[in-house]
Amino acid sequence: MQASETSKLADITLDDIRIAQGADDCLQPIIKALEDCAQPPHGDMCQYPEETWILLSQWESLVLQDSLLYRKFHRPDGSVEFLQIVLPVKLRRPYIECLHADLGHFGRLKTCYAQRAYYPSWRSFTELLVRNCQVCNLH
Repeated sequence: MQASETSKLADITLDDIRIAQGADDCLQPIIKALEDCAQPPHGDMCQYPEETWILLSQWESLVLQDSLLYRKFHRPDGSVEFLQIVLPVKLRRPYIECLHADLGHFGRLKTCYAQRAYYPSWRSFTELLVRNCQVCNLH
């Protein structure tokens, strides 16, 4: 999610995301490691939740910018297309529901395509929320 998207999803601000990332048990060790410029040793991985492992396996794509955790989205040629904000668990559902509604309740594929945030299993979570959308299921 880029700064311009906060106007579309006005209920979720970058400050909200920054605070939620700092409080998220899975993201805290990653943020700390990036602040220290030191990737945790592979042998220490068993102490972290699975989601932390998944994100740490993408270490080269993770970056802190303005105290926010982002993931670089790479094009097939390896160049960086844009930064995706890493959403903490607390904000995933509200973000997807707002995005889906702002898009006019389009289907799963369009909602997935429009998403600029990242978290492990984002596609299956997005598809689940869209498939169970009350507004879409009324039609």
